[in-house]
Amino acid sequence: MTIRVTDEALEVLRRSLELGGVDAASGGIRLRGARELGGGYRVHVELAAAPSEGEEVVETGGIRIFVDPSVSEAMPTGVVALEPEHETVVVRPGEPG
Repeated sequence: MTIRVTDEALEVLRRSLELGGVDAASGGIRLRGARELGGGYRVHVELAAAPSEGEEVVETGGIRIFVDPSVSEAMPTGVVALEPEHETVVVRPGEPG
């Protein structure tokens, strides 16, 4: 998966890892996909102590992102960004490269 993390999202993710007590050497952020009842697809952003088996590990901006295989399949290029209205981190499709 090709992934880009905006500066604003990177700042929030770093702070979340620190506040969550996640060891940066082994832990990181997990992107986990889920099908929704209405047929849509949503990517959940979670703190993780370590990658799970089968997850792709992407290092960017000093953090590690653990990408579930279903996310890579559904969204080969992604952008992790801060949604300003609700101040939440979201993952959306990126521009094909």
